[in-house]
Order: sequence, then structure tokens, then C-alpha cells
Amino acid sequence: MKFLTSRFGEIDYKENEIILVPKGILGFSQLTRYVIVEDKQFAPFKWLQSTEDPNVAFVIMDPRELFPGYKLEIDEKELEELNYTNSRDLTTYVIVTVSQDASHASADLLGPVVVNSKNRLAKQAVVPNTPYTTKHYLLDELRKRFRRKYVGKKASL
Repeated sequence: MKFLTSRFGEIDYKENEIILVPKGILGFSQLTRYVIVEDKQFAPFKWLQSTEDPNVAFVIMDPRELFPGYKLEIDEKELEELNYTNSRDLTTYVIVTVSQDASHASADLLGPVVVNSKNRLAKQAVVPNTPYTTKHYLLDELRKRFRRKYVGKKASL
């Protein structure tokens, strides 16, 4: 199948690559069909591209890429509609908001998108009673990781 998007031009995808989000993404409940668009040069980022609206694509990422301690603790009832039998079939993404000032790019760790990789059903979940928020700044996290890894260590020549 082919679909003309505003960001990527024409994309080609197979029917079995469509991710169905029956309740949509917050603020976009009318859009329920998406595909993941990947470009290795932008890793770890990907796009969740609507196949119903060429102008709608969300930047997404695996939260563990930048937030290694991220733990998704969601009530099983919240995920029942994904019809999964094994939690290993579930893949978690978070939506990244990128502003004109890239230093303000943030990840929404409070409302992850959970995809059942077996049946391609997905939903944006809400993680209650958590330290997570809708704005975890990526640059701040990179700075923390850099400090943990390099600050206080002596360089060897």
C-alpha cells in the first residue's frame, strides 16, 4: 500500500504493518491506523505515522534508550483490550515532543503507547501513581548520564 505523507513523501507499507489504535492517541481519537516509520540515521527516534491523515505523525522512541530505569507498571485491566497472552509481546514507546528549540525536546513517560507486536493492537496507556510526567527533557537526561559516566573520572593518556 502507498500513502503520501507531509513529512516523508510517499511511504510504502504492507497491510500487516498497520498498528490499530482503537481509541486513538490523546487528542487524535478519530485516527486509529498507524505505521511505524524508521530511518536509522535518526535512531533511537521513529515516527508513528497516521495512515488516515498525512499531516499526523508522532515522534516516538523506546523509553529505555534514554531512561534505563523506566518501569511500566500498568494495571492489567488497562491492557486487556490488547488481547495479549505474553507480556513479552508488548512493546512500549513514548511520544517525544520536539519544539523549535531542540534543547526542550521531551518525552511523555506518563502516557506510553503500548503495542502488541503479535496482533498489532495498540493503545496509549495512562500510568497512575508514578513519578513520571508528560515532560521529561531529553537533554537533561543526557547530561545526567554524561555526568554519571565521566564527571569525577581522570582522563588517561
